Amino acid sequence: MTDNVTTIGSLGHAVPGVPGVADVHVEPGNLLQVAKIINDQADALDDQLRQKLIELRIDPPSADVVSATAVDAWNRLVARGEGSYAARVQNYVKNLRDLATQLRAAAKQYETGEDDKSAAFGDRGVGQI
Repeated sequence: MTDNVTTIGSLGHAVPGVPGVADVHVEPGNLLQVAKIINDQADALDDQLRQKLIELRIDPPSADVVSATAVDAWNRLVARGEGSYAARVQNYVKNLRDLATQLRAAAKQYETGEDDKSAAFGDRGVGQI
């Protein structure tokens, strides 16, 4: 018997994690553009998930206990419930949107910081000591 059998529990790690703002290095002038790209990708993934979620849920092929139990387990694993693949992808989409929001906030903070610096240096005229 081999140890390379894939278990249902091991499949739960198929959805990648979203990096945090501290893990993403973006030039300050590109923050809003990167936030838009991430948000657009989150929207596209969410649209695909909504379309495919209907196909992921299956009905039992018959009314027997084994079919009903197996199909219920499948639907809980794949299409419904907190730990389902659908929920994990929805959480991934939410995390992408949160990252885009954080990038927009960083852009605003950077802009405010630059405005403050300009105001501080704006009081100094050429040739003044």
